[in-house]
Amino acid sequence: MAETLSSNVVNYIVWRYLQESGFGNAALQLSRCWIRDPETLPFAESTEPHTLIRLLQDGMCFDQLQAEACNTEPRYRFGDDHGRPYSVRNGALLTLDKGIPAHELATEAGGAVQEPPPKKGVKRKKAKPTNGVEPRPEPEVNGDAMEIEQNGATHVTNSVRAESEAMGSEAESATVAEIPISTLSIGHDAEIQTEVVADLTPATIFVPRPQDLGSVVNFTSWGPSESPVLIAAGVSLLQVHLVDKEAHKGAADVHLSVNSFAITALCWHSHGEMTVSAREQCFNEVGEKIMKDKLIKLIDGGENSQVISSQAGLVNTLRWNADKELLLSISTDGEKGSIKIWKNASDAIPAWTEFTNTAILDALWISESAFVVCGIRLFKIYEVNETLTTQRTLATQITWDAMRYDPSSGIIAAIGMDDLTSCLGILHPNDSTNLQTHIYPDQYLTDLDFRVRTTTTNALTNGSSVPPVLLATSSMAETVRIWDANEPFKCLKKLPTTDGAQAFKIAFSPDGQLLAAAGPDAVTVWDVERREVPVASWRAKDWASDKWDPSKDGEFSLGWDPDSSRLSIALGNQIAIIPIPR
Repeated sequence: MAETLSSNVVNYIVWRYLQESGFGNAALQLSRCWIRDPETLPFAESTEPHTLIRLLQDGMCFDQLQAEACNTEPRYRFGDDHGRPYSVRNGALLTLDKGIPAHELATEAGGAVQEPPPKKGVKRKKAKPTNGVEPRPEPEVNGDAMEIEQNGATHVTNSVRAESEAMGSEAESATVAEIPISTLSIGHDAEIQTEVVADLTPATIFVPRPQDLGSVVNFTSWGPSESPVLIAAGVSLLQVHLVDKEAHKGAADVHLSVNSFAITALCWHSHGEMTVSAREQCFNEVGEKIMKDKLIKLIDGGENSQVISSQAGLVNTLRWNADKELLLSISTDGEKGSIKIWKNASDAIPAWTEFTNTAILDALWISESAFVVCGIRLFKIYEVNETLTTQRTLATQITWDAMRYDPSSGIIAAIGMDDLTSCLGILHPNDSTNLQTHIYPDQYLTDLDFRVRTTTTNALTNGSSVPPVLLATSSMAETVRIWDANEPFKCLKKLPTTDGAQAFKIAFSPDGQLLAAAGPDAVTVWDVERREVPVASWRAKDWASDKWDPSKDGEFSLGWDPDSSRLSIALGNQIAIIPIPR
């Protein structure tokens, strides 16, 4: 396992780099803000010269090798033009290239940093060297990669500062107590020293667990912006939860005309209407257990309901087409997939029906009249007009588990498995007959999500005039990847999760500004436009098991509320609401 750097180690190698490069004033200021004599640290003697440069250069090499192995672009690019040399040599200035601690040179200089050389036209007394260091000869090139300029000229690295660097006055240098504490932590271990990660755990709101011990939450769904309630559904459970920014205000059970039921799918129509699929357990006259599947429409916020059909089968997916007011249901009939489309809630029989040779695992509307389905060796697009017709059939041998659609670009992304290998798929409108597939570089791909494109979410252009279509994917390998779906399969970022926790689900906030990845043990939130370090994290271990038990069995779910201010996670019969400070 790789060694974790502490803030003292990071500060020290930065301090040494400043000395070796001749930035004496900067090294002196860092030591005053951090520790008076860095050379007294236990590891100082074993730290070789130019450690920071070598660490960075090794990281660049590793990044290039990883990009080649994963067939992606390197994360770090600085271009061919690095600007003018960062400093100009002047041997009369305070220099620390021999590794003399900054505080010792400052003591020899009477606590003051020497002034820079006078400009032409200004009369100034010639200052005598106060530190006993005479102007040095030209240094030897040490061979480090960062000392060679792009044109092949040798870059001298031992001067104090660039001509434009400001020098502190004698009074400022002597007033040590007034210098604020550095943003680098003092003596605290941390992988990232300069970025604050908000702790979301203390503000968590826990929804009271159902009184029925057999109730299980299989999934949750936030209502539309007009009705920001949280629906919890599963085994013997269909509840509407009212949660404000500070507390759980209560829950209302939705009364269905079924007993001993399990909700297998649901979808919102509007702020007061939704459809659910309920599997009811019944017994016939001789005591044999039988299962009945019903589509039920809930109206008036769930206060009333009506059965649409008892012929939909075991439904695993429901999708609502608001433009044409069509309800798409996907079910399994034996080993085959079944597609049914309903025009009116009062119709007991679907308007269109179609079957596939293998099971369907997910479906999405991609226009007013077209939808896509995926499943076992299945990827197919249908068109609904007067009849239900096949628009395209994409050849594939992969079992596709889940899909997402980006309406701004027309791109469809999917995740699946080929035997034991995780795969990422992209169907781009510029190549609409070719389902492009990519072996996922991390183990066990779990979820995906597109970021909604807004006027404020376009910073990650990577120098291109075309903004990327951001696609996030999660896996069990403790990392999240950000892809540009417009350039399959270009990985833009690789983000580590909180404490290396597994991410079961991933979701961009509705406003497109934040990305959340979550599993039973932890939640990680990033602002992908601004930094790769998380902006916030949540840990299950900070709570007792009566509040949140990550070892419970069941489906894990993650969701954002409509205004992007709260996250919900659910597992077993547990639901937690996590406010997100904005």
